[in-house]
Amino acid sequence: MRFECNSTFYPKPTDLTHYFRSSEIDVWCHTAGDEPTVAARLAVDYFDIARAVGDGQSILHVCDAVSATWMQIYETTIEPDINFLGIREDFGFDDPVNGLVFIHGAVFHPDLNSWRTFILDSVCHMFPEDTATVMSKDTTNLEPKELASLGFRKVAGSELLFRPNMLLNTYSALNDNRDPEELIVAEDAQEYVNQQWSEFDGTS
Repeated sequence: MRFECNSTFYPKPTDLTHYFRSSEIDVWCHTAGDEPTVAARLAVDYFDIARAVGDGQSILHVCDAVSATWMQIYETTIEPDINFLGIREDFGFDDPVNGLVFIHGAVFHPDLNSWRTFILDSVCHMFPEDTATVMSKDTTNLEPKELASLGFRKVAGSELLFRPNMLLNTYSALNDNRDPEELIVAEDAQEYVNQQWSEFDGTS
């Protein structure tokens, strides 16, 4: 198993939307014939809060410039103020959060259903430790107990889940005894993923 990430990065932002890095992550596995194939795909946005704040930008204005969804994330997770004061105090942890990861789309071939926690935890760890991940509870179709084992918390009054990426959780992909290289997926896995993905608009 390997992840391939296609994203856009602006080394010198000239627009508020440039503080976001949108990524499409393909999860490659092997078939019984040892042919590599895409068996899962995720749409992930990364908001580099530290970079925006360092450039003197208002987090409120940046989220507002991107989309209504990111304004919802702002209103749901961040202390309301024109200046960035951090994640909401009632979330109950003191670690600084300098970036937000938003997983807003995911397709898994059925052969990967038992690997969804492994993949999701691994995706979260593709980003800096001082970040948090936000996701709708329906994005991956994981059971509540599986999401809880990954560290996702319900946000009161919202469909969003929130996970501080710096905290230890019950489940960790690094401690999973299974070998992802031994995973075999169906010959039509990529066809399935592409078909399911075509129904996803990719916007956040």
